[in-house]
Amino acid sequence: MGGWCLVDGLTHCGLASNGILLPLIREHGPPAFYIDHIKDKKSEEKGSCVDDEHKSFRSLCRIVAGQQLAGNAAKTIWRRLLSVVDATEDDPSNLTPESILSIVENGDMESDLRSPAGLSNAKCRCIVAIASSYRDGSLSEVLLSKEGADDDVRSRLLNIKGLGPWSVDMFLLFQCHRSNVLPIGDLAVRNGTSNLWKVKGKAKGGGLCPKKDEAVIVKLHEDFAPYRSISSYFMYKCSGMKG
Repeated sequence: MGGWCLVDGLTHCGLASNGILLPLIREHGPPAFYIDHIKDKKSEEKGSCVDDEHKSFRSLCRIVAGQQLAGNAAKTIWRRLLSVVDATEDDPSNLTPESILSIVENGDMESDLRSPAGLSNAKCRCIVAIASSYRDGSLSEVLLSKEGADDDVRSRLLNIKGLGPWSVDMFLLFQCHRSNVLPIGDLAVRNGTSNLWKVKGKAKGGGLCPKKDEAVIVKLHEDFAPYRSISSYFMYKCSGMKG
């Protein structure tokens, strides 16, 4: 698990903060996306999967494409982006930094990329900027998978216009499988925190505000460090959202 043990993390989180997460852990079991990741790694070790050097790039593209969209709409835009480079969900291998940059350099970004993919201008420019960062070496699969490089990765990603704290947190949590991510900008995490601890905040309707209530959220999740990614995951369960 990228240098940390899921069993240790679940044990720690089950005991932390007077065991408040233990009923959720018992009810829902380990986070599914971690289990899928472990299975994928074992398959790769057995040689049944081809090493994917652009997996993180595609993950970033998908996060950007789905920004501010509901689930079905996000999936539709993702499929349209894949189709632009003759890729599919079953075989997304054609979606690479070079395939995106080739469209921009040899065609028209508006008619050959943005419009057919259904992207906004800002999302399209962001995806092109991400591709350029891979080409110039600012980003790479090696860097993004490097243990202990969270601050460096976060800084590099936030330097790309269109990648904000929420997008970076989603990437670190669900793609890089970092152990200690607390995505305060995520509504589900805030709602789950409010529901579990029965606290009200300064947002509309008594919800927790990502800015005004940041200190409260950080304090409530403090005992789960260095495994706040796990406590964050179970906030989705408290919010009634799939995770």
